[in-house]
Amino acid sequence: MASICQTKEFLLGACSLNVTSITFQHYHSIYDSIDFGLCFPNLASFQVVLLHRTRANFHVSLRNLNFLKVLSLVNVDFEFWLHPSPFVNTINYIHIENSSITELPKWISNSKTLSTVYLKGTSITSLSPIAQLPAVKSLKLSHNLIENLHRLLFVSPFLIHVDLSYNRITSFASHTFSKCVDLRVLDLTGNPIKMLPYKPFAKNIRLKWLKLSRTNITTLSPDHFYGLGALKTLSLSRMPIQTISPYSFVPLKSLRYLDMDSCNLTRLPQAVTANCHLARLNVANNMLHRSSSMPPEVMAMLSGLSQLRIDGNPLTEFPASFLLISRENIRLLRHLLHSTMTLPVWLREPCTPYYWSIHLANRTNNLKSFVNQYDEKRMLKNGLGYCKEQYDWMMEQMEVYRELEKNSGCYSLRRLRSSITSSPTFAPKLPKNVTNSLFFSIDHDPSSPAFHIPILLLISLCANFLLLFSMLMCSIMACRMEKNVENV
Repeated sequence: MASICQTKEFLLGACSLNVTSITFQHYHSIYDSIDFGLCFPNLASFQVVLLHRTRANFHVSLRNLNFLKVLSLVNVDFEFWLHPSPFVNTINYIHIENSSITELPKWISNSKTLSTVYLKGTSITSLSPIAQLPAVKSLKLSHNLIENLHRLLFVSPFLIHVDLSYNRITSFASHTFSKCVDLRVLDLTGNPIKMLPYKPFAKNIRLKWLKLSRTNITTLSPDHFYGLGALKTLSLSRMPIQTISPYSFVPLKSLRYLDMDSCNLTRLPQAVTANCHLARLNVANNMLHRSSSMPPEVMAMLSGLSQLRIDGNPLTEFPASFLLISRENIRLLRHLLHSTMTLPVWLREPCTPYYWSIHLANRTNNLKSFVNQYDEKRMLKNGLGYCKEQYDWMMEQMEVYRELEKNSGCYSLRRLRSSITSSPTFAPKLPKNVTNSLFFSIDHDPSSPAFHIPILLLISLCANFLLLFSMLMCSIMACRMEKNVENV
């Protein structure tokens, strides 16, 4: 107690100094009687960071601060005061963590300087004051007791990051985030949301990362993702998905990573084939157990992936669609081979190791070393000579699906990307607002191979034009001759 009194005396003795920042690692209620606004008129940062929960009353100590910019309170149980404080015009960062606070004051919504609000582990249920902040940029509001957002509208056009994970949100409206035109990250993980409203993100055209993991959403349709043409990452893991429209992901023109871990999927959904830029797909820990769970018409369109996670699935049959993966796509083959080795199919289907060995034959990469022991000699010794015939039959069956891939727009786009990477002279640039369109520039050197294609195209168009013109002239002449004959 003596040390606490000494600390209080020290603080009062420092009132004549120009103190701009105070941090407490131990706090006692005796400090509540100090008017920090009167004692330290230039105080800009007030932080209380404790190891154990402590009760405090800041009604006297903090209410009169004029120039406070940073307020950080960790493991402090308190409530704000009702009347506005002068620092509402200067505050730009509020951090409250592990606190019994139940609400933020209404006057905080008048702050035009508050840009970051961090609330975690509180008893706050309503976001009304926060939603009305006109200039806030970052809202990190996870692990609170926040409920329905249906009647809220976040008004700040500067909002970039919103983390509402692990609250009690059951619903939100189409207008909830409609003013957040610059929103880049939205995390709704761990909320009991049962369904998405109609076009909930239509105005969030710059959104890059959307997390809906661990929600109770069962149905996905295209209107749920309308407007998200710039989205790069979509996380749907641990959702009890029952229905996915084949066109659900069509609006996601720029999607690079799709996480569908633990969604009770029994087969790869057709919807994943709509995203030409998709590089990583996670379908681990689902219910993919038969070869039909990996349909070739879907796998053919995913051959350009760099990662496909299937570990944790009860797969017991070798999917012939694995053979659609190009032998040049080493990274994807490595993921599939390593995953297959951990699945039941490696032991339940005796031909599986030999399928991989045959498929990777004559390869110089280190993938072959993983299946070197499963050579033809061992295959014949174990009475599995039919595995080679089955492999050849599966390869023949997959040919039609290779044609399906080559005739798709995604294949053309990947070929264009490949030519860009391999050729130093032919380096087209895709506009930022264009995703799947094949816009490119051509070097105007007639000796360049890239110049031959438009020349041939021009010649072909000219020839067709001359042919049509000749046919038209012949028709006109025939009509005139016919009229002359009638006159005679």
